[in-house]
Amino acid sequence: MKVYFLSSEPCALTLNGLYYGITDLFERFVELSPKDKIFAQFIPEGKLPIGFFITEELRFSAPTGCEVYLLRDGVAVVARDFVTPDLSMRLITQKRENDLLVSVFVHGSLQVSLESSEGFFTASLPPSFECCELFFQDEFVLLKTPTALAVFHRSGKQVLSENVLSFTLDGNVLTAILPLLDSLRSTAECSWILEQGECKRISFTIRRENNGKPADVLQAELLPYAFLESVLIGANFEEMLCDDLLPEKEKIRDFLGDFVAVTITEKTNVCGLVRQKGERLFEVDYFTIEQKDGKITDIQG
Repeated sequence: MKVYFLSSEPCALTLNGLYYGITDLFERFVELSPKDKIFAQFIPEGKLPIGFFITEELRFSAPTGCEVYLLRDGVAVVARDFVTPDLSMRLITQKRENDLLVSVFVHGSLQVSLESSEGFFTASLPPSFECCELFFQDEFVLLKTPTALAVFHRSGKQVLSENVLSFTLDGNVLTAILPLLDSLRSTAECSWILEQGECKRISFTIRRENNGKPADVLQAELLPYAFLESVLIGANFEEMLCDDLLPEKEKIRDFLGDFVAVTITEKTNVCGLVRQKGERLFEVDYFTIEQKDGKITDIQG
């Protein structure tokens, strides 16, 4: 089977001790047989490696420090939680607002702590947050790096984690430009409302460089992804459906089922729906969206 190896920071990948190249968030795969019980290891610079055996168990539980995605042509393993060998504590940044004290620090791994009258809470952070800025918005805490944004409620619950190009905060409405991992250099403008301890997405608009393409061609390329994102956030998608599909609106929601994210593929009319199967374990189902005259005419799973 194909095993895709990805990592949240650059790593040397070894299989049974042999060097296979560098991993990052770009998809690279190796054809492997689970019967061979090959030992894979992600080795980052200055941190402890993450290693595991590639067996059939990979389809049912994620190795420590990793996320696993079950794909139609194999399995993707994303190594994320790397630990430094130095277990001494090092403070990155710290701020206080009223009774809430927020600290970003390294203690084996990168972490954030929130201390208030409600208690003391800690959470892990990706390595990119080792150099970050800290903002307060009512009962929320925002951590920003040049490429990422994380939002926590004062109770310690993480309510948002996104790669971003930029963001603005207008009252309790957060708007950000997100890079999309596709070959067409797309971005998305998203808005969320921060209230009642939650971060709820209220809008999602895809933007793409036209590279000389007519507007109707761009609209056709964007439609499948925009439609599925609208279903995900509970937005109105009726205007995207042809007349024959309008009466089937609720059946379409049931047909697509529950999912936590939408992924782009090499085909603009085929998208993947990411469903959570367990702790750090996800499955991707693929749907083909047919359209005519700017309206969706068929959805095939």
